[in-house]
Amino acid sequence: MRTLATRVVPIAAAVLLLVALTLPPASAVPSPTAASTLQFYGGEVHAIAQIGTSIYVGGSFTSVGYGSGTIARAYLAALDASSGLLVEAFDPRPDNAVDALLKSADGARLYAGGVFNRIGGCTPCDRLAMLDPATGAANPDFHPQPNAGVLKLALYGRTLYLGGKFTSVAGVTRLRLAAVDAITGGLGTRLTLAANAAVRDLALSSTGSTLYLAGSFTTISGATRYNFASVDAASRALTAWNPNIHASGWGVALSPDNATAYLTTADGNESICGAGHESVIAMPATGSGIPPVRWHNGGDRGCPFNSGDINAVEATAGAVYIGGHLTNLCTVMNTSYTANCPGALTVRRHVAALNPATGVPLSWNPGAGGTKGVLVIQAIPAGLGIGGDFGRVNGVQHSRFALFRGTA
Repeated sequence: MRTLATRVVPIAAAVLLLVALTLPPASAVPSPTAASTLQFYGGEVHAIAQIGTSIYVGGSFTSVGYGSGTIARAYLAALDASSGLLVEAFDPRPDNAVDALLKSADGARLYAGGVFNRIGGCTPCDRLAMLDPATGAANPDFHPQPNAGVLKLALYGRTLYLGGKFTSVAGVTRLRLAAVDAITGGLGTRLTLAANAAVRDLALSSTGSTLYLAGSFTTISGATRYNFASVDAASRALTAWNPNIHASGWGVALSPDNATAYLTTADGNESICGAGHESVIAMPATGSGIPPVRWHNGGDRGCPFNSGDINAVEATAGAVYIGGHLTNLCTVMNTSYTANCPGALTVRRHVAALNPATGVPLSWNPGAGGTKGVLVIQAIPAGLGIGGDFGRVNGVQHSRFALFRGTA
């Protein structure tokens, strides 16, 4: 007769194997120690992009340096991806904040959006510009001129999508969502969907077939869509996908296979628990009506526990990265955002990496300071870049920007 021990050991081994298959390997996330790089002062970092060996950083900062803001570079600067030092040749000199950055597919152009009126020597390039990645000079023939801030950009082929707070583009009514020609800047005539409040984030499926929106809107062209929606790129029509999350949308990202949408929120449309406040929520990215919740993490003050706003999200094969001024996260998979965390809580200060399948925090835990904390997370060839209003990461000074080297 087999003893209890001989029966338990195979079971334990099977459990360990299952855990190993479920969690991403350690190599799937970058180093938790931030590299030594250029630092940013006098404001916040809102956008990060990389072209070749240059990493571009945009925001409301007013100077850069190495320990203090001794170098005059306001709102947009570039640093070398290897050395971390300022790329001095790139000097676009915008006159106000840069809130969105995006590279063209071939790396020949850098798109910048924000609230600036002048950039790269171009006066009519207000709030949306096409820049030379080497010098920062703007193409004066590209000037769609949205009339208010651009918060996010997405690109497929020759279509450049923009979301923000604007109500017109090229003098034509476009309520917070628009599309322009990525080469000429000409306004697209077919995307006329109107959001009734800001569109803060955009995510585009890798096939270019579906555009996902996050923001503070409650309707799109009269159709009820609380804070998240998607648009069919071919027809430019709103899809039937409707997460119906009554908490202000800040971020949206897609899994590499386009199957899952990761949505992040801040405060809610109603002062109640169970509305998805201050959360990250994973849902199927397709289908009609309200998708089922695959997993949820986070929470709101006065509710089961306090997470804090989750303002940024990035999804890779290895992890779902979230940032904000979050603190407590659930260590057990939770498939409902109306239920308490079914297990223990763990602290992740303002930035975390989650298992894409379960939403459970991975061991990667650099920690960041600040009041708002982490406002942008971007996977780039050099690793994982984060930006915000923080002054320290890993307990070490990294003002407003940090780079974690390795595969994100």
